[in-house]
Amino acid sequence: MPPADPGACSHDGGLTFCIYRSLLPSVGIVASCRDDGYCRVGHYYGNPSSDVVWFTPPSGLTTLPEPHVFWLTSTLAQVRFHCGPECSWSYFYDAIRRRLSEPRRLVMAVDTKRLLVAMAEERALVVRQVFSGRLVVRIERDWTPGLWVGAAITELQFNPDGRLSFTWLGGRERVPVTERVSVPSVPALTGPPPQK
Repeated sequence: MPPADPGACSHDGGLTFCIYRSLLPSVGIVASCRDDGYCRVGHYYGNPSSDVVWFTPPSGLTTLPEPHVFWLTSTLAQVRFHCGPECSWSYFYDAIRRRLSEPRRLVMAVDTKRLLVAMAEERALVVRQVFSGRLVVRIERDWTPGLWVGAAITELQFNPDGRLSFTWLGGRERVPVTERVSVPSVPALTGPPPQK
């Protein structure tokens, strides 16, 4: 993952306003934060001071903490918010199509070519489509008891060949296991075949 974008920030009377620009002109992410950590974060097209669509905080948060903005490509941003141990939320913004994903919890890896995210959900590692949220694959293993999935997985990455490589700690002995799993781009069809 590239380093977080520090943004172009200005400070005025207890308020910090930051602009995180994409490579497209007049498109990007903005954050307006008070000194106490309360932030409004949004995406803009045009004027970053007035043409902003603000993010709605995810369920369980009344405000947003300070964002960490990563431009994964020149036009795809991941805006991540840390909300405590084993807690983070990410929004994805496509500057070309000007679309924003729903908040995605505990994102661990991103496939920018196929627009997929690997996330920890309960006791499973799941891969979902970034913008639709559709489940593509669910991976369950004998993770080390007592560790949440994000701590049991020590390495994780999408490979150019469409596979997901990961190393995880298994069983009570914490034995490292390395796997490469094929991941489709779209969810598998379930249910009866389509009618002709």
